[in-house]
Amino acid sequence: MSTIEETTAPTAPSNAGSPAAVSLRFAKPAISFAIKSSDQVLTVISGRILASMTANAAYPAPVPTVAELGTVRDAFIVAVNGNDRGALAIAARNKARAALVAVLRELALYVAARCKGDRVTLLSSGYPAQRDRTPAAHTAPPMPGNVRADPGPMSGQIIARCERIPGGVLYQWRFATVQAPTAYTVTDTGSRASVTLENMVPGTQYLIQVRACGRRGSSDWSNAVTKYAV
Repeated sequence: MSTIEETTAPTAPSNAGSPAAVSLRFAKPAISFAIKSSDQVLTVISGRILASMTANAAYPAPVPTVAELGTVRDAFIVAVNGNDRGALAIAARNKARAALVAVLRELALYVAARCKGDRVTLLSSGYPAQRDRTPAAHTAPPMPGNVRADPGPMSGQIIARCERIPGGVLYQWRFATVQAPTAYTVTDTGSRASVTLENMVPGTQYLIQVRACGRRGSSDWSNAVTKYAV
């Protein structure tokens, strides 16, 4: 175990899972609709982007221009409406769709640069936002809950436990006296969701916390549980 000085007292868990925090995630415009959607859906979404980007103060100088988007979209609609399923008509439709997709792709780069990851600004462009596909394994483990502490079988021992976090994480504990709540003693990490704290001073009240440690970082420290050593 090692003793460290911290400048703040034990804190409550962060709101990393709250809606407000989620909204701060870096947002990027999605373009998959241009490839996977039907002609009708592509027409609708490109029309929404055209209307949303027109005179939008967040996007003062679109590249390509709104006029260019309108031109290729109009040509695409004409090609779709004139598609009699003949070889020439299908080729014309495919060429017009490719031109529209190319403009939408280039415009998406401009939108991404201008919105700077802000989801509200991004959505004001008419583009949908990419889904967050970050696997759970690539994020830090959640904060352990249900932390509790009990006297050990011998004087000066406190046995602390928490709920087990799935995924092969390790656990690290820290404790401090109520009289000196920022002078923590930190344990080494271990695979068990419990720890026996030794050499605790009988009659002294301790603050005890735990965090989960994984390959992608550590969780916040848990809420502190207090216990008198006996």
